[in-house]
Amino acid sequence: MYYVVIPAYQPDEKLIQLLIVMKNRLNCQIIVVDDGSTGPSKDIIQDAKAYATVLHHEQNKGKGQALRTAFRYIEELNNSAVVVTTDADGQHAVIDIDRVARAAMNLPNQLILGVRQFTTDIPFRSRFGNKLTRLLFKVQTGVAVSDTQTGLRGFQTDMIPFMLSIEGDRYEYEMNMLTMASKRYKIAEVPIQTIYIDDNASSHFRPIQDGLMIYKNLFKFALASFGGFLVDYGVYAIMLAILSPVPTAVRLILANTIARISSAICNFSLNKKLVFRNQDSLQTTGAAYFTLALALFGCDTALLYIFHQLLGMNLYLVKIVVGILLFFASWIVQKKVIFKERSSFSHEMA
Repeated sequence: MYYVVIPAYQPDEKLIQLLIVMKNRLNCQIIVVDDGSTGPSKDIIQDAKAYATVLHHEQNKGKGQALRTAFRYIEELNNSAVVVTTDADGQHAVIDIDRVARAAMNLPNQLILGVRQFTTDIPFRSRFGNKLTRLLFKVQTGVAVSDTQTGLRGFQTDMIPFMLSIEGDRYEYEMNMLTMASKRYKIAEVPIQTIYIDDNASSHFRPIQDGLMIYKNLFKFALASFGGFLVDYGVYAIMLAILSPVPTAVRLILANTIARISSAICNFSLNKKLVFRNQDSLQTTGAAYFTLALALFGCDTALLYIFHQLLGMNLYLVKIVVGILLFFASWIVQKKVIFKERSSFSHEMA
């Protein structure tokens, strides 16, 4: 026996059809969370009580809150079992719900994803959104996931405290779940059928508002790096102007030294607190980071001098070129060594 959690906001008859099939075919306890449904959907929710335990939100609070409500309810039952989350619109086949549940039974301490195949007959909005999110997720976490937006997921109940700690009230909760899980657990994938009903018209996903919330955490590292670069370049340009009477070689080295020290302090603080949310001691990460900063400073200054003196590049332009070249080396070292986020887990097919 396992639990199936279904967040439902303004559901239609497809929810009842899904519940009937699940009740007849699966050995599970179904939990529907009514997320403030109104109008005719209230009658659908009432009918759902014949097949499932129904929990209620008086007002719409979002998918993330609905999932947490169900997880808290299951936690209070104090049973060791498997939890599967699915959608209310019938876009996940009952056989796939069961396959994800059985994979979770056999794979403790793993997050199981039911992943769709994104072929050309899938709505463009869904294909584009998934490709973009997969790319950003890979860059942020180092983990390749085939379907970042799937609502069909499974895990064992001992992971519920972790699930309750995840931030986000709406659709961003599921992306935050993936991001945080990638640091602590293996992620396994179960291929599932790809079903879109009426071109996914029943989805309550808001492309702009919910999209920004989903991608918010994935863009943090880019914003932090850009902020550090602005400090670096700004201080560099100011010092070049202040030191204009000084010989060019000395002027370049002094300006770059002061700029690098300023940007290193800024970038370290942003990366530790905002990007990687690293909990290691300041002494440990600080020593490693400033060792990297010193190495980058040496490379930066040498390349600035070489490009300017040998290639004749403008002093202001060369700073941008060298900064881009060193950005990728800095990111890899910080991610893999200094602010190491996770063990070398890889996703796998269940």
